[in-house]
Amino acid sequence: MGEEEASGIQLLDEDDATDGLLAYAMEAGDVSDEALAPIWRRFDDAKAAGTKVRVYAEMRGIPSVHASMILDKLKRLGTILGTVERMAIVGDAGWLELYAKLVDPITKPDIRHFATSNKDGALAWLRE
Repeated sequence: MGEEEASGIQLLDEDDATDGLLAYAMEAGDVSDEALAPIWRRFDDAKAAGTKVRVYAEMRGIPSVHASMILDKLKRLGTILGTVERMAIVGDAGWLELYAKLVDPITKPDIRHFATSNKDGALAWLRE
């Protein structure tokens, strides 16, 4: 298990900055500021370049949330919402589908839920 996995978040092999695809997995455990830095940088870089990001978020577990993580996300919320074009939330927990259905109509990005068994479908939708 790599250092990123131990932190509660890891970039996946499908991650491809040149193609505008940010692919990561969330695990149970603590998410350090250092582990989040590459993800925040991707949103910042997209904003600076005037490009969009398509997000593949695989939810394998619920990470621990701490104040600095919440503050960092709130500071970047405008950048995130302005740069994300599509987001695939991948996981089998029942609340993930409900979350996607609730958030999609009230945010600019197109957000969809996919079961873990349909990872390929999620990636295909993101790459359309």
